[in-house]
Amino acid sequence: MKHKRENAGDMIMRYSGYIAFAVIIVFFVIKAPIFLRYSNLVNILAQSAVLGICGFGLTGIFIGGGDDVIRGGTDLSITLNMAVAGAIIAVMAGGGKPLWLAFVTAVLVSITIEAVNAYTIVKLKMVPLLSTICMMYLLQGVERIITNNVVVPANHKALAFISNTAILGIPVIAWIFVVVAIVMYVLFNVCSYGNKVSASGGSELAAKASGINVSLMVASTYLIGGVMASVSAFLMVARLSSYTPGAGDLQLFDVMLVSYLGAVFSRRYRPNIPGTFIAALFIGVLTNGFTLINVPSYWVYAIKGALILVTVSITTIQKRRVE
Repeated sequence: MKHKRENAGDMIMRYSGYIAFAVIIVFFVIKAPIFLRYSNLVNILAQSAVLGICGFGLTGIFIGGGDDVIRGGTDLSITLNMAVAGAIIAVMAGGGKPLWLAFVTAVLVSITIEAVNAYTIVKLKMVPLLSTICMMYLLQGVERIITNNVVVPANHKALAFISNTAILGIPVIAWIFVVVAIVMYVLFNVCSYGNKVSASGGSELAAKASGINVSLMVASTYLIGGVMASVSAFLMVARLSSYTPGAGDLQLFDVMLVSYLGAVFSRRYRPNIPGTFIAALFIGVLTNGFTLINVPSYWVYAIKGALILVTVSITTIQKRRVE
């Protein structure tokens, strides 16, 4: 059987994400030579950690829930989950409680939040989009209650160490980002668990016929999302030495962007962990580069919106060709 030979247009579409990334980097190198300084590059890696780790959680949910526009996997409350976890860590650590206790408490709360999401979606059969929007608004109120709607300082030696220390010239936060990326890659791309989650998201009927507990697989992705939300919250508080109310609202757009954009860095044009890692760096490069050349923030938002439009268009066209 002869395989259809790819033409130049197909090649460009297939590697469009990498081409765009390379063009953006060249542009910033020309406009701001300091962009390529080692200190700036590792700073981009560290700045991308919070966004990328939370994006891993959402990507797992996308993989397990499938890409149906209405009933597919999604979680619009994940950054508000991160916000509540960040508020808990800041209040407890700033109040003199052990940092490990603050982090464990945040993790348990985040997992509980996602367990509620999973229950409403898997057991009550609510549409994920609607269910997680309801949770999002609920968590906005919880966040304000915890913080009294004021900035909460979190001065703690361990947080300062994580924020300011470098190992082999790379910030600790960046190392945590890389380690979490590797763990999530192994979980979703190497372990049998990842195959079961992908099968559940690809075809529920086929997965059930293969003996896969689809409900359990889908629910587990939300619980993992909760863990990722709490880890990203911990790093956010460490970087800022405080927590600012409303941080979750600001992060939602970017987390959704990196999770969708990751599909461009995949041969199958579907959300994936390596793609999300690259997409987080891509957005980190954009934010950092535009700051260096003093581009107004509203242009950055416009460009990110255009990226989502282009990403959805490319993945839709390419998936039709693949399928």
